[in-house]
Amino acid sequence: MAKNAKRFLDEIEGNVDAWYLGRMDYEAFSARQRTTWDAIRRAGQDVEEAVLRALRNRTPPARLAPEGRA
Repeated sequence: MAKNAKRFLDEIEGNVDAWYLGRMDYEAFSARQRTTWDAIRRAGQDVEEAVLRALRNRTPPARLAPEGRA
């Protein structure tokens, strides 16, 4: 994975961790995430695609509820 993509993934993860640990409120979290994603997009399509691919790979698959809905 590109060095830039790894750095951005670490930044996203750090923002999420800080929010879950109560180190920032939701407004600050949203502002940081927006800033991070703006930087990802400025870094170019290759970097953005690498970040999105890595996030998709980290996300567990959806499981259907017993009645057949996600």
